[in-house]
Amino acid sequence: MGLDISLLETFKLVADLESFSEAARRLGISQPAVSLQIKSLEKDLGASLIDRSGGKVVLTPAGRTAYGHALKLLEGLDEMLADIPRATGDVAGHLLIGAGTIPGEYLLPPLIVGFRTAYPRVTVSLYISNSREILDRLERESIEIGFVGSPPGKPHVERAFSEDHLVLITPPQHPLAHGRAATLEAIASEPFVNRGAGSGTRKNVESAFASEGIEPDGLNVVTELGSTRAVISAVISGMGVSIVSNRAAEHPAESGLLYMCPIDGTDLTRKFFAVYSEDRPLSVAAEKFLEQCLP
Repeated sequence: MGLDISLLETFKLVADLESFSEAARRLGISQPAVSLQIKSLEKDLGASLIDRSGGKVVLTPAGRTAYGHALKLLEGLDEMLADIPRATGDVAGHLLIGAGTIPGEYLLPPLIVGFRTAYPRVTVSLYISNSREILDRLERESIEIGFVGSPPGKPHVERAFSEDHLVLITPPQHPLAHGRAATLEAIASEPFVNRGAGSGTRKNVESAFASEGIEPDGLNVVTELGSTRAVISAVISGMGVSIVSNRAAEHPAESGLLYMCPIDGTDLTRKFFAVYSEDRPLSVAAEKFLEQCLP
């Protein structure tokens, strides 16, 4: 009996996410199509793999057995796909990487262009989200390399990639826009536009405030937004002030849409890190990409 590997990949994704609809979203297909793939796999194996009666995705005993073997088969496939290019010296294939907002939107695109020029047979897919989601995807092995704003520690390998500076941004006519620098204490009293939970920027900002004895609940947070672009738009509209990457704020500040200034009394330089699993060998394409990215 020959099994379709793609059916095993779909089954593993449904089991990992505990959701047919979320698996369909990740795969870019309809939920009925995912259900048909699972039914096709169940027919091939001659057993029910998922109990759907309770409205939740629950693996049957046969499903748990199939899941364990699917993990081994798919891990073996990944190793084969990584090892064959090493043996031939060929740099080709599909490289999956993920990044936080700042590295994903400002640092990596020109590097990807240069990499594709050097290795045109590699297709690069870049997923952008907050740092927590990027590390989750790395754990699930849905990306090979992540680029994040705070070091995650083991079981990941982390290597310094780049850096930026966090700065205060305000509407142009805001009182804090008229001084050379603002203190964290002064910023804490202002309506504050925060990044969402899981953001590397938010983690760095909260650490800076904490160093001045200002806890997160001591900030006058008026909203939390899921991207740096959204934060900047909210500040431009007059909703409040915020602290963001100088790379993201530079262009709207030059255009006069907002005011950007350093923060007095603290160094908000932060590093970005390339992270990958210490237990999973990198593909040749991933190794070459890291060689280009890292100093």
